[in-house]
Amino acid sequence: MMQLQTLWKERAGAFWNIAMRYFRLIGNSSFLFTVVLALIFGAYYYSEILKVLPESFPGVAVMTAIAAIVLVRTPLRFFLSEADLVFLLPAENRLEGYFRQSLMYSFALQLFTTVVVMTILAPLYQHEMAAGTGYYVFVIGVLIVLKGANVFMKWMELHLPAHHSVFVYMLTRLVINILVTYLLLIQAQWLLVALAALLFVSIFFLMFLPLQRKYAIKWEKLLAMDEQQSMKFYRTANLFTDVPKLKQSVKQRRLLSTLAEKLLPSHSVYATLYQKAFIRSNEYFGIYFRLWLLGLAVIAFVPGLLGKVIGAALIIYLTATQLRTLYPHYQAHVMVKLYPLPEQEQAKAFRLLLLRLLGVQAATFAVLSFLLSLNIIVFLSVLLAGIVAVVLATSRSVVVRRSAS
Repeated sequence: MMQLQTLWKERAGAFWNIAMRYFRLIGNSSFLFTVVLALIFGAYYYSEILKVLPESFPGVAVMTAIAAIVLVRTPLRFFLSEADLVFLLPAENRLEGYFRQSLMYSFALQLFTTVVVMTILAPLYQHEMAAGTGYYVFVIGVLIVLKGANVFMKWMELHLPAHHSVFVYMLTRLVINILVTYLLLIQAQWLLVALAALLFVSIFFLMFLPLQRKYAIKWEKLLAMDEQQSMKFYRTANLFTDVPKLKQSVKQRRLLSTLAEKLLPSHSVYATLYQKAFIRSNEYFGIYFRLWLLGLAVIAFVPGLLGKVIGAALIIYLTATQLRTLYPHYQAHVMVKLYPLPEQEQAKAFRLLLLRLLGVQAATFAVLSFLLSLNIIVFLSVLLAGIVAVVLATSRSVVVRRSAS
């Protein structure tokens, strides 16, 4: 019994001992400096964007959508292992304290995220509603309570059997969170807010709480969620050092692979391998796609030519930094080492792939800037900034040195 009481602390402590090592590596890297520059850039142009927002801009609706997504998205962390299906399952009725600590831990992490996101949205809210700071702090306090409720509701959803869909429950949470958040942000009458809160509480007790009483814990779901959360952290750490515990998630993406083979034919073994690794790996493809969308948003919404130029170059540089872990992707594959190819061929193939990917970003950023401004000077400036960033990011010394570090 005593071992069960201390089990959660031992496992959480073991994870954070490993995590702190990776955090030290991240803190000592140049990427942290790039993130600081990106934050300074974003903070400055955030205020500039607020100055030029039209009166018709649905600021409160945007805030409501963002806040609702933050509230509904509730990943939980349990620090479980596959062996628990054998050794802890018989003691399930004595693990209430273990799971309670896991929920409190998950809530603490997401509490930080909620406060940070709402703090970032504060200038937009002041711009839209001109409300006092005290009221906005009250709104954040209510959202924190809603976040705690969502953590427990997510925990109850995990009790559903595999043949039961969680879509209805997630949709219900999303709708009720949107309703309560929107009424708070528009400073609706207290009677409406109270009725919405009463509806939230009723749904909690009548729809979600019975799930925990009716169904047993689904250990497979908890293990899958745990592994998903661990891999997110390890993928981030893998950008700075080799992570032995990292498991790659792979998707075939046959249509995209076929298009790439026809439009961008590869003339070497390494070129083919890198192209397939990029397309099929969620790690590399997802990072590239998200940063590309972020760059398009920067070009579309950041005012002024200087902001677009700096934003385009910064996004391209960040993309190159994030994709550098693709270079040693095949180091652990013994079969690849059997190819009678020089190491220079590997570096050349990787630089070619990086050049193509970053070139697509630079081209689309320049084209979008022209379509929005119809100004050839803006187009050439963004294109030139993109070309310079691509050339610097794909130079042989930079690629090989950073990828080997």
